[in-house]
Amino acid sequence: MFPKIKNVNRASGFTLIELLVVIAIIAVLVALLLPAVQQAREAARRSACKNNLKQLGLALHNYEATFSTLPPGYLHAFGASLDANQMGFGWGAMLLPQLEQSALYESFNFNVPVFHAANRVTREKHLTVFLCPSDPFSDGNYVVRDDTVSPIEQYAAATYAANWGPANASVNLDDTPLQSQGVFYRNSRSRFRDIVDGLSNTLALGERHNGPLPTLTPSPGGHAKYENTWVGAVRDVDDLEDDHGHMVLFETQFRPNELDGDDKGLAAPHRGMCQFTLCDGSVRAISENIDANLYNALGTRAGNEVLGEF
Repeated sequence: MFPKIKNVNRASGFTLIELLVVIAIIAVLVALLLPAVQQAREAARRSACKNNLKQLGLALHNYEATFSTLPPGYLHAFGASLDANQMGFGWGAMLLPQLEQSALYESFNFNVPVFHAANRVTREKHLTVFLCPSDPFSDGNYVVRDDTVSPIEQYAAATYAANWGPANASVNLDDTPLQSQGVFYRNSRSRFRDIVDGLSNTLALGERHNGPLPTLTPSPGGHAKYENTWVGAVRDVDDLEDDHGHMVLFETQFRPNELDGDDKGLAAPHRGMCQFTLCDGSVRAISENIDANLYNALGTRAGNEVLGEF
């Protein structure tokens, strides 16, 4: 009797059902792991943003130690016709030497306004220290002030703004730029000793991207998005008396990311919170749901408020 011969030509491998099961398992694993990967990436970006704010806080302290005053919110000088701001350079521009950007600082022509053509190349420079990695709207983009000229008058977008303080309909940084209870305003010369509420209880800088305003009821003709830059504040081509201080400053009238706020508030790219540099140089993450009165109290330099936890 002859022995049975084994069929050596039979191919081995996955059946269709086995392959589908493997694909399904991989899909489930990806679905489970992807949020964790995204959270890890956001945590890294948030940490980099915190480091930026720490560097800016250190630069503020070095500036104050050198000049016995903090940098101005933005510089202002009337022209011969008392119309447009003939300066405009903001706190960020003034901090450049303290941020190891002395060459860039020296490339500004401070004898003419920041909007002058002589300052075009410098004002269009994007700097990493002024950009939160989580901000998808600012890096490589510009705040356009006049698109009727050639080349277009535009400014490098940035993520951080300085604290002007509380505001209301009659007192705000655009209409009454000098009536500030905060640390930075038009031609401000605040000193640390002027911040009697305490350096650790007073906001210095906060986050604001250049994306759309969070709103449920858009106002016709109103601003559709934020306008934030490190360079400075410049006149409105349609209203020369408007400094547009909100390009470098923020108010505490509206909490960060607050629905139906305005372009003078803050809007952080991090979910549920906003990172701030306090006047003592520390960096704090503050919830967007912070009590409104407490948030305004953090915005004053000499309000003598009693603060709770934040």
